[in-house]
Parts: sequence; structure tokens; C-alpha cells
Amino acid sequence: MEKLNVAVYIRVANKETSREDSSIEKQKYIVNQYLKENIKGVKSKKYYIDNGFSGTTYNRPDFKKMIKDIEEKKINTVIVKDLIRFGRTNNTLDRIDALKRKYNINFISVEENIDSINKKEEFEQIRAIQQCIRDSYRESIRAGRRFAKERTER
Repeated sequence: MEKLNVAVYIRVANKETSREDSSIEKQKYIVNQYLKENIKGVKSKKYYIDNGFSGTTYNRPDFKKMIKDIEEKKINTVIVKDLIRFGRTNNTLDRIDALKRKYNINFISVEENIDSINKKEEFEQIRAIQQCIRDSYRESIRAGRRFAKERTER
């Protein structure tokens, strides 16, 4: 197994700062426990912390530093407490998948039990399910538009 250079990404929005389960220290604890109990071969670990930033944008200082370090091959594994720490957008898993494919990184989200090191098949199944849901939603929108157009043409 290759040695893992781990990015621990932590994000706290202003209104969540005081919530116990989302605090910076609680996120560190949860992630470190997971690494200790489940992941072998950690060579290095670096924290990237965006305190007071929304997950609806990827324009966050430490997030950008982490992406740069991935691009420069300094990081090969990203771990978060939960997916919304990484991002709160509809394309969060797409962004993660793109990073995985382009830079061959591992990704772990503790609370969603996503672990591309120990559970590769499950990660791919989640991606496939998400794609099916997205395709179904897109078709539903198209059907609604067709219906609305037909009603206005009558």
C-alpha cells in the first residue's frame, strides 16, 4: 500500500461555530479517531480549516490551498467528518469524483461511511445511484417543460 499524505479538511460556518457536533475540535477528533482505527500507512497529515465559510461556495482559502496541494501531488487522501464540510452543493460528489479521477486521490467521509481506500465498491455504487437520481430528475424537468409547452399551445 502506498504511503498516505492526508488532508484533513474542516469547515465551520459562522452559525455552526458553537454547535458541539460541528466545532473544529469535534471534527478533528472524529476524523483522527477514524484514521487511527481504520487507515494504515499515514505518512503525513495536514489540516485545512476554513472557519466562518459557507459550503455553498468553493472559494474558501484553505479549500483552495488543499486543492493546490492535491494538484502538486503533496496530498493523495482527503478526509472529512461529513460531506457538507467539503461542500453544500448539488455537485459535491461530482467534484470529489473529478479529483479522484484526475489526481488519483482517496476520499473518506466518516459520517456517510464513504471510504475509497477500504470500500471502493461502495463509493462507486453511491456514484451510480446519484447519477440515476440526477438523470431521473433531469427527465422529470424535461417532461414538465414539454407538458407546459403543450398546454400553452392549445
